[in-house]
This record gives sequence, structure tokens and C-alpha cells, in this order.
Amino acid sequence: MAASDDLSSVVARKSDDIRVIREITLRIGATLALDRILELSLEVLEESLGFKHSMILLVETDQDVLVVKTSRGYAESGIDVKVPIGQGVLGVVARRRRITRLGSISAQRAYIANVRRQMQSSGEGATLEAIPDLPGLPDADSQIGIPLLVQDRLVGVLGVESPAPRAFDELDEMLLTIIGSHLAHAIENARLHTAAIERTRALDAANAELSRLNETLEKSVAERTAELSSALIDMQREKDLREDLLRRMAPPAVIPLMLEERLTARHLYVTILFADIEGFTAYSGDMEPDEVFSHINHFFSWAGEVIERYRGYISKTSGDGIMALFGVPFESSTHQTDAVLAALSLQSELHDLFPFNIRIGISSGIVTAGMLGAKNKSVYDVLGDAVNVASRMQDLCPVGGIVVPESAEALRAYFLLDSLGELPVKGKGIMSCARVRGIKPLMADNRRVDPSSVFARDFASVVDEIEALKRERLAMIDFPSIQARDVALHHNEAVAAFGLALLRFLKLRHPELAQGVDERRLVLMALLHDLGKHAIDAERLNRPSLSHSQRDALRNEMCVETLAVLDQLGVADLAATIEGLYRFEKARGASGEFDTTVEIIAVCDIYDALTAPKRYKGAPWQIPGALAELKRLPWCQIGDRPVVDAFVELMKSKDSEVYGGGRARVVLR
Repeated sequence: MAASDDLSSVVARKSDDIRVIREITLRIGATLALDRILELSLEVLEESLGFKHSMILLVETDQDVLVVKTSRGYAESGIDVKVPIGQGVLGVVARRRRITRLGSISAQRAYIANVRRQMQSSGEGATLEAIPDLPGLPDADSQIGIPLLVQDRLVGVLGVESPAPRAFDELDEMLLTIIGSHLAHAIENARLHTAAIERTRALDAANAELSRLNETLEKSVAERTAELSSALIDMQREKDLREDLLRRMAPPAVIPLMLEERLTARHLYVTILFADIEGFTAYSGDMEPDEVFSHINHFFSWAGEVIERYRGYISKTSGDGIMALFGVPFESSTHQTDAVLAALSLQSELHDLFPFNIRIGISSGIVTAGMLGAKNKSVYDVLGDAVNVASRMQDLCPVGGIVVPESAEALRAYFLLDSLGELPVKGKGIMSCARVRGIKPLMADNRRVDPSSVFARDFASVVDEIEALKRERLAMIDFPSIQARDVALHHNEAVAAFGLALLRFLKLRHPELAQGVDERRLVLMALLHDLGKHAIDAERLNRPSLSHSQRDALRNEMCVETLAVLDQLGVADLAATIEGLYRFEKARGASGEFDTTVEIIAVCDIYDALTAPKRYKGAPWQIPGALAELKRLPWCQIGDRPVVDAFVELMKSKDSEVYGGGRARVVLR
């Protein structure tokens, strides 16, 4: 029973330590004001650990001396008192750069004297003599000093003392070491931030000076310009550093507005994602605090990379959970699908990296977005009912699942949703909710594949062949994140599946047309034909009603970027055929000669673009209308096109007719 109690006590102690580390990290990470960081650190030590007497000394720039910057629990604050490095207990901690813990000072006078003699005889130039005017308890019987280090560089010293003997144990020493590490980095960030601001002001002054010299000085302008150019380079480095610090508080797109003080609160229609680790406390129960910290940081970093892949941004972390925003800081037409795709990627990739599960809740709505908080500790955040609903969806979510309000009808066009029925939602009453099962498979999408078609009956297996080839040859390409840019989900796979089925169908109907067309090469071109869109702005891809010139410019840019992808993947031999495809689609085959491979891919690409849902074109076409549109292509008006006719036979519903095409061209009236 005693062993069980001891174990429970240790577990409880470690849980408290983790809580303290999280709290101090969150509180000092929310500000870049140095004085506030120091005050908050001592405040948390007292509130959470009961350490009532503490102080922080920082290394004076370019001097071998410590300076008291803040203290707590003393009659005299001792602010600005200087302590030579190597003198006194805290000075010795700074000199040795090792933690020092004195458990019963009154019983250790002889030990201190012995240490003093050893240090003096070793030539370390250090002494444990008390420092006049330094804050301290006259009856202190326990003391611990922690060096604040950033990559072995001394930043300062944290000192804590108590009138009780042996007030600090090894766990306190370990905990304060971790806290000291975070505190040292927070101090360093605050100093870098202050330096960046000062350097930016200097840059502004330098720019003003440059303008004045350009107006008044002619002879020295070349020399002075060179000097200022060098200064501008230095300032840019500092500005980049400052922006790197700001990225921890706001999305990258917001930073220019922050620097120019043009960022204002605005209403946006966005999607919010909440994700929470299930069972993390049990998973981390036997770990040391620094190990827990490492694990949770690894999870946050990985989740941030996945979310950023879909143009999302982690707004905040709380414990072992995250809140991510999609559609900020500017309006986005794909934020809903981006959030769900990010959630699916999180769930599918999680178990390759971590031994636990997560629950995800998603909701969309109007929010107010902007910098929230006091001037010295504000972060980019959103407020609105959608935030609360997303949090409630996470609460209702089963382990390993993704839950959305069933009212999110826009998602049904792209994803499989299983209704969870009406559920009680805290603060909202009864809401209909749904679980996201995954992206809608091609063969389950009746808008693109008629269940009674020849394709569905005889060639459905090609879908699995396409997936196998992707795993074998193109595992380095994240197709969903690229397709998410214009919500063309499974488009590349659909074009490849339709194209492979059409080629095999032609071998039965028109073997002379299929002769010389390599199946593997055709499938690769179909999968890669539009991957250049990864380099094009997503909102430009989704802009409706483009003019002819805008559409041509977009198509040309996508062709150039796609050719670059082919070169990067080592398949530049496909470039000529891909260029032929873009020429065909630009004029719809009205001019030029095209081989069977280009015709097959073009027909399949145009068909899927018509029948699949796309943000920029409204509702998808029905299959008969899309097939009729293919027969009306200029390509089909200037001669017989057995490839198009075969595709119509492949995709149309059983026993139906597709009308379209043209009549004989009149050459004489």
C-alpha cells in the first residue's frame, strides 16, 4: 500500500510539474516584453510551486558582471545591483555554468569554506562571499541557483531560496532546469525583438537620410549610397529576424500588415478546426517533464506542417490540443474543403508517427479576425460562434474521427458523410452532426461514372491499377494537397482511369488506333498533366468567369510549371505530349494534328472537368450533357473521331443515346 501511495505521489508530482511547465511556457511565450517575461516567471514560480523568494540576474552586455533585473519576496528589491561573475553563490553558478543546490546552509558553513578554498587555489577567481545590497533572506537555509543558457552561452542566473532546510530536492532541480531553459530562450527572443525594433527605427532614419542626401549632396552620393546600401542589407537581416518572431504570433500573410500597422479587425467566413489528443495523459504518465515537452512539441510541429499544406494556420495550442484556422487572413473559396482534407491527412498520417489517437471537430461561419490581447502580448485570433461549434464538434467526435455539422452541405459533393443524427450540443441545443468518412471514391460518384456504363461494368478494376502505379512511381507526390488548390479531388486519378479504360476499349474496337500507345506512359501523363498548379495561387485557380486572355495566360503558366515538374521528376521525355495536350485544349482541337495519346487524355480531362464539382464553375454537368459536349468539340466537326465515339460508348448509361456532333461541312451553297 505504501509503494502504491509513493507511486501515486510521484505521478501526481510529475503531472503538477508538466502543468507548471505548460503554464510558464504559455505565459512567457505570449509576450516579447523582457520586463514582463521576468515578472511572469517569478510570479508562476510562487503561484504554482510556492517559491516565494526568487530573483533573476542577467549578464550585462560586454561586461563580466550580473545585474539584478527583478526579484520577488524581499523587503528590498535590489534592482540594478551588480554581482561580479564568480563572486557569491549566484556569481559562482554563472562562472561554472552549472546548477548549485544548497540544502542546509546553516549546517554547510564548513563545506562552503572548503569550496571557497578549492576555487581560490584552482585559480578560478571565484568566491562565495555574500554580495552587499543583493536581495536575500537573512535566515535562508536552502538556496538553488540555475544558470540560464542558450546554446552554452550564459544569459543570466535564476536564484531561489527558502528559510526551510532542504527545501529543494532533485525533482525541483530538474523542473527548474527545464523552466530555466525556456526562460533563457524567452529572454533571448525578447532581446532579439527589441533589437529588431531598434534596427528598424535605424533603417527608417537611414532611409530619411538617404532621401536628404539625394536632394542636397551630389559629390558624395555614390559613397554614401554604398554605405547606406550596406546598412539596408543589415537592416533587412534584422527585419527578417523580427518577422520570424512575428510568425509565432500570426499567419505569414498578416506580418506585412502588422509591420505597417495596417492590420485591422475584419469579418471573414472561415473554417475552424479543433484537434485533441486522446489519452495523452496516460501515454505520458511515466515520462520526465522534458520528455513530455519534446513529444508534445513534435506533435505540434508535425500537425502544423500538415495544416499549412492545406493553407491553414495553427492559431493556438492548449495542453495537448490545437485550434487551426482556414480562410484567414484573406477570404478563401476553398477553406471548407481545405480543413476537411487537412483533417483526413492528420488522421491518416498520425499512426506512422505517434502511438495515440486524435479527435477532430470542424465548423464554418462568420468570425471577427484580428490581433487580440494587450499590446505587449497580443496574437492573431478569431472570435465567433463558429469557434464554439467547432470545439463542440470535437467534444462529440469519436476517437480517430472527424465530425462536422450536418448542415455543411457544401462538403457532400466531395466527401462521404455518415449522419450521427441529432445530438445535444452544449450551448447550442440539438444539432444534426455527421462524421467524415473520406473523399468520395471515383466509383461511388454517380456524377462522373454511371453505374450501368461499360466502364463501371468491365473496367472498374483500372482504378486499383492506377493507385498501385501511384504507390510504385509517384509516392513522392502528395496529390490531395495539390488537388485541394482548386478542389479537383481525384481528378488526376479519374483522367488516368478513364484513359486506361479507353485505350483498352479501343484495342477491342479500333486496334489500329491503339497500336503503339504505351499504357504505362499514358497513365503517367494523365496523372501528371496539370501538377503545375501547385505553383499557382489557389484563388486565381478558382476565380470564376475568366476572360479568354486570362484563361489563356493561366493555361500557359500551368503548362510551363507542369513541364518543370516533369523535369524535376526525371520524366522530361513526356514534355512534348503534355505540350500537345495544352495546345489541343486551348483550341478544343480546332487546328493542328494530334496523336492518339493526346486525344485520349484530352477527352478524359475535358469530360472529368465537366462532370466533377469545381468551385469556379458551379454545379457539375450531367453525364449525357458532358458526352454530348465532347461530340460538339471543333475537333469532332472536322472529321470522324473514333476515339471520342468510343469514349461516349464507354461512359454512357446502358441503352441510352447521346446526341451531339455535327453535320457534314457545307462547302458550296
